[in-house]
Amino acid sequence: MKSFNDFEIAILHQISSFRKEGIVSLKDFLERIFFNPEEGKALIIQLREQYAIFFITNKIYNNPISQREAIIEFSQLLALLDFLNTQGVISIFRNQHLVKEPMYFLSSIFHEPKIENNKIILNDNGLYTDKPEELKNAKGDVIYKGIQFNDSHFVIKNLMGNIVISDKINTIIDEINPVQKKTPFYKHKIFRWVALLLLVLGLSYGIHSSNTKNTQQLHKSIQQLHKKIKVVKTQKNRASKTLVPKKNIKHFGIDISKWNGAILKNNLPDSIDFVICKATEGKNFLDPMFSYNWREIQQKKLKRGAYHFYVILDNPITQANFFWEQIKDLSSTDFPPIVDIEHGSFEGMNSTSSNNKSLQQNLLTFLTRIQQLSGRTPMVYTNHKFANAHLTSARFSKYPLWIADYENKTSPNVPDAWINKGWTAWQKSPSYHIDSKTIDLDVYIER
Repeated sequence: MKSFNDFEIAILHQISSFRKEGIVSLKDFLERIFFNPEEGKALIIQLREQYAIFFITNKIYNNPISQREAIIEFSQLLALLDFLNTQGVISIFRNQHLVKEPMYFLSSIFHEPKIENNKIILNDNGLYTDKPEELKNAKGDVIYKGIQFNDSHFVIKNLMGNIVISDKINTIIDEINPVQKKTPFYKHKIFRWVALLLLVLGLSYGIHSSNTKNTQQLHKSIQQLHKKIKVVKTQKNRASKTLVPKKNIKHFGIDISKWNGAILKNNLPDSIDFVICKATEGKNFLDPMFSYNWREIQQKKLKRGAYHFYVILDNPITQANFFWEQIKDLSSTDFPPIVDIEHGSFEGMNSTSSNNKSLQQNLLTFLTRIQQLSGRTPMVYTNHKFANAHLTSARFSKYPLWIADYENKTSPNVPDAWINKGWTAWQKSPSYHIDSKTIDLDVYIER
């Protein structure tokens, strides 16, 4: 096992405390544990010029020992996050298309930075910078000094975006800080036998040295004690049989197609619990990677799913039959059959001229046929805009919803037809990275 120093162990415990929060913003996490006024640290990344400046307070900067320690801790933080990411303990991903500003600010001391009169105003208290290596207060006093790091790619890779934390973090915590559960002395078997022996001796002494009345009272007390023990045991057995209400469990996964190549040939991060792959499209197109992906997902013992890309111009029954022919080995632990319908489904026709009534009727025909063939209620993949324009029938609400929404919020926008039912799966990001390849990240709620 890799050995960790005290600083790294503290960071690992912080990461562990975020485990149940699902997708975590790296910015929020890092500002809580490292880049804040209490720690006296901040970071500004120049995205266009490709360098980063690590800021520390004057008190830290002017002391050679504390300055060196701060730089070492910053380097260790980067190295630790990179190590955890490569080991699958955490998975870091970014929506690169959302990075629109030339600079990235990382510290809770920064608030809505803006450019005014050739300087960058960093917060409402007047903190600003007019030189790359200095942060000044409203009076113009330098309160933070910066150290430049030219390897901005390594910084951006590990400090920007979001993370998903796997259960593997708990294993690391247990190994570096094992918890030894001590059994109370009165629960040890040897104590129980000694206590029983003393009780017997005490009872014998009391019986032989007391009159009959005291002896009868003693027997009565013992009988009452036995009754209490029996009641406790009965209550314990009843409690053990009580069913705890099942909580919704959140799982993270990816969806893939031929465009992702043989991405499953390598190990996936531990945080990935399921994979959904494209199977078919229209009336006769089979994704060339489907057979490989379908087999690999099963071999990796992950929950698997397959989807059909629906083409509005093609016959719905023909499409359903063709889709089912490819996934007939679907098991009860797999996702139900999934149909993907979106603006691309208008292939070869103008979406504005489509007849919504016939579109919806045909899609419902497809869903009914797939349900007949599979014995499972199929799932519908779509997005909010398309569904509210074309899938308005309340009949769609009976089908579980897989919704695409990349707004990086805590929950997706649910189309009107599903507003009372809610979502089952959420395609949250199109920019999740595995082995330098960009794929979709999904969330699935097991209810």
